[in-house]
Amino acid sequence: MSATIKDIAKLAGVSISTVSRALNNNPRVKKGTMDKIQDIAKSLNFEFNAGARSLSSKITGNIALVYDAHINGFEVSLYINQLFLEVRYILEQMDMDTILLTGYDVNTGASNIKRIVHKKKVDGFLIVHDSITNDDYKTIQAAGLPIVQLHMVPRNDISVRFDSFYSDNFMGGQMATNHLISLGCRSILTVLPFAEESKEYSQRVLGYKKALEDSDLPFNKELVVSVECAYLSGYNLFNSIPKIIKQVDGIFFQADIQAFGFLTAARERGIDIPGDIKVIGYDDVPMCQTVIPSLSSIHQPRKELAELACKRIIQRINSPINLKPECRYLLPSIVLRTSS
Repeated sequence: MSATIKDIAKLAGVSISTVSRALNNNPRVKKGTMDKIQDIAKSLNFEFNAGARSLSSKITGNIALVYDAHINGFEVSLYINQLFLEVRYILEQMDMDTILLTGYDVNTGASNIKRIVHKKKVDGFLIVHDSITNDDYKTIQAAGLPIVQLHMVPRNDISVRFDSFYSDNFMGGQMATNHLISLGCRSILTVLPFAEESKEYSQRVLGYKKALEDSDLPFNKELVVSVECAYLSGYNLFNSIPKIIKQVDGIFFQADIQAFGFLTAARERGIDIPGDIKVIGYDDVPMCQTVIPSLSSIHQPRKELAELACKRIIQRINSPINLKPECRYLLPSIVLRTSS
């Protein structure tokens, strides 16, 4: 049998994408590695030009990282940007490149997924988007490309089976609320972004309700408030819901950026945090350590999620058969600081 790209990769101890680059004289490959791969190819009578052309039509060395265009705003994307950095770093270590791709054109609504599939520009899809259509998932599947869903649980009913890795948002909501209850809070407000259909936030609200129930505290729907995912939204809570703010002794913000604004407004008004109101956020973005007071927050396991997703999609590219789709929910953790 003729030698294959996989044979060369195995003998050289490198990834298939590295072999691809070496056979195409890509300057990203170190000279020693390139020489080794090309020597192995020669010893196996591998036809350089034909093989490289064949490989270029099948293995691109690129992974599409699909996201929702609405997170392009700075405030919305604080956590997602950290997750993307983890993904890109890990894929680079695996000799793969990342193509950032919004799911749908913001002007026309056209599917960018279909466009990139038809152009054969990627080897697989990491999807950080909860509103991809079933039709687009089928398009990817029909092209024989692997799909890994990351962080966001799809809102739609999807018939395609794929690997998925999420943070347990129910446990995160329960954890944040239990923390405030353990500190003596009995009237707890939860503030979430405008995203009523998002399973991410709805699961956190369910966790919030369960914590109240377990502590025999009544659930008051008026203490579940949706506002824009923005610094100013948190800052303006004193004006937008003044009666509610006066009656609560704890606030669970489901986005750190909202909590940052609230902490600033509280400091300007002479309200003691955590003396008067105890505050906890969600995501544990780096700024939590620098705001005053520093913000307690629920830490999402972004590094672990990124590692699982990246390793899985590489497995799918290298061994597309006999891998059962996997769905995992990783537990978040709580990081305590001075706001609570």
